[in-house]
Amino acid sequence: MVKSFFKYILPNFIINLILKFYIKLIRIKSFETSESFWNENTVSSPKDGFASISESLNHLKWRNNQYINSYENMNFKNTHKKIVLDYGCGPGNGIINITNSTKPKKIHAVDVSKKSIFLAKKRAALHKLKVDFHHIHENQIMHDIKTNSIDIIKCDGVLHHIKDMAFVFKEFKRVLKKNGVINLMIYNKDSLWFHLHVNYELMIKRKIFSNLTAEEVFRISTDGFQCPVSNCFSPNEFIKICKRNKFKSKLSNVSVSLFELSKIKLIKEAIESKKLKKENKRFLRKVNFKEGKIPYVGENVAGINAYYELRNL
Repeated sequence: MVKSFFKYILPNFIINLILKFYIKLIRIKSFETSESFWNENTVSSPKDGFASISESLNHLKWRNNQYINSYENMNFKNTHKKIVLDYGCGPGNGIINITNSTKPKKIHAVDVSKKSIFLAKKRAALHKLKVDFHHIHENQIMHDIKTNSIDIIKCDGVLHHIKDMAFVFKEFKRVLKKNGVINLMIYNKDSLWFHLHVNYELMIKRKIFSNLTAEEVFRISTDGFQCPVSNCFSPNEFIKICKRNKFKSKLSNVSVSLFELSKIKLIKEAIESKKLKKENKRFLRKVNFKEGKIPYVGENVAGINAYYELRNL
């Protein structure tokens, strides 16, 4: 309430100055690795875990709804009677999404964050679920998971926070069965978040990060100003990365966030801006709306969450 009040009574330049000061203040403490960052910062969850199943499920519903069709796009239903690896399980959202959809044969849940593992274990116990949890360090082999033992890998919003994706792909290749499937979400460069929110709103309209590159601004705009690694990829870029790592991949779908939908009103002024780069204008001019209010560029939703299906080459 107070935040909203000040938002409406203070001029934008004052808000921007406050934000710049806040960013400098919190960035005094930096994190060199994703592991160190996620050990202190978890995906939204009560710090001591959920008090009841209803609280857990209500939070899950809220989180799923922040990204249009995110639940459907992760294809949790293909885990029925399968051995599943949830890579980067966080506080257990993926685990609950899986068990709400199907009855997997077994679930392995892996994370670099001890705090996330603690919260996910409490949540699994609350829901009376049997899950094998494994804490690993960044770039560490999953020693407790056997070679060619996993049917389905779920990796929701993790790879874009990893410096050495090749190492993770190598581990996926090792543990995945020959006919196994990987479903993952990774941040999408062909999005309103990147071309409109980052390149126009933050860098030009609000002039907060005009001295940084678009990639640097994207990094600090997604999961916190201190997040050390947060990348985005166009579908062509990511499919090439998968091929280099011996996986064939296809873009399954894209989810746009409610946050991005709130920025649609800025598209016209962004296109008219003399400071916005040609490549960003070109993207924004292609935006059209289907299904009522969903922004598309070509055949794909112009949202931040891109979902891929990977199989062994």
